[in-house]
Amino acid sequence: MIRFLPGTTVEMNIDHGIQDFLNSLFAANGLVLSQVLQLTGLSAHTVQNWVKRKFVPPPVNKKYDCDQFCTIVMINMMNDIFQIDQVTRMIRYVETLCGKGASTLIYTCFVELLRQVPGDAIREATGVDDIIARVVGEKMPGGTQAGERLKKVLKIILLTHLSAQIKAEANQLLNALE
Repeated sequence: MIRFLPGTTVEMNIDHGIQDFLNSLFAANGLVLSQVLQLTGLSAHTVQNWVKRKFVPPPVNKKYDCDQFCTIVMINMMNDIFQIDQVTRMIRYVETLCGKGASTLIYTCFVELLRQVPGDAIREATGVDDIIARVVGEKMPGGTQAGERLKKVLKIILLTHLSAQIKAEANQLLNALE
């Protein structure tokens, strides 16, 4: 289970769904920069730079709407994996057919997806922890401290390897967007 809404500092205890949460957040017709910063943990310089570089549309009357906020959140969420222009390219890909509000649509669908996918889908599907325990057990029987350390290191290496494979697949999909 994820603890925070992706790309934010907001604890994910949403009972009525992400759209209801966003509706309540934007009931006052937008968020000022300080509110966006508080919700995302970003610096003013970062957000203003994204606006200046046209990754995020500029605020209207110094207020960010829900779609701008969701764009900021998704850039923040994927910034470690993709370049910012790649994130905005994904948004534009949906926006060309869905129009304004694509960022909100993508983000709300993603959060709902996270709520429905098992908390640790990859490890649950593959049984990684059990496999590691079995492999280490064959080399170092008896659950020794050395065996526990070996399991931790193998898990780090395996997760790094899997994440590189998943990142490569995500890049292939991204490059295939028209």
